[in-house]
Amino acid sequence: MTEQVFADMMKAPEGGFDYYDPANVAPLVVWLGSTASAQVNGRMFEAAGGMICVADGWRTGSRVDKGARWQPAELGAAMGELLAQAQAPQPVYGATG
Repeated sequence: MTEQVFADMMKAPEGGFDYYDPANVAPLVVWLGSTASAQVNGRMFEAAGGMICVADGWRTGSRVDKGARWQPAELGAAMGELLAQAQAPQPVYGATG
């Protein structure tokens, strides 16, 4: 049921600008791989359609340090606590609500 909704949303418009075309991201990737971006370090970007932006606010949140390697079975409780303390993420492009 939801597969068709997604397929309809991602369908290229007839004769119009295709907001969801992956080629819209390619120029930013090429620029980041060029010498023109040599001063860029430790940044995150968002690209969608004709929009690009620098992600602002990437910060380290709550943490827990066991002082030793975690075992997968131990992570459930620790991650539950960390996620409960974390701020809600900002919706990204295409998100509703």
